[in-house]
Amino acid sequence: MHDSFEARIIMPWPKKELWQNARVHWAKRAHAVKSYRDVAYRLALHANLHKHPDPAPMLMFSFHPPDNRRRDLHNMMATQKAAIDGIADAMRVDDRLFLCNWPMTWGRVIKGGAVQITVRVKA
Repeated sequence: MHDSFEARIIMPWPKKELWQNARVHWAKRAHAVKSYRDVAYRLALHANLHKHPDPAPMLMFSFHPPDNRRRDLHNMMATQKAAIDGIADAMRVDDRLFLCNWPMTWGRVIKGGAVQITVRVKA
């Protein structure tokens, strides 16, 4: 049996510019993507993921909306591309081999909203 290391990253709720259906200027979208990617990068470093360069980690997502409004759960996956890229940057690996586990239901409501990403790597 393989030993593993797990780290939990709590990302902020994605800004509207990260949503597929948002009608925003390309420069605003690019800024939001860069910012979200940078947050994920810094949080991954803080969680010591840079010390575990597994090329195929498991990323398990939990989405905690800021309120009970109706949302499309499937659109959340696209908002997380920048976070996945930031984690890959911190680990210095190519994200094409990442295994992502997407939730089937929404998590509990959290004030301000949050995305919890649990990263499991082989030690």
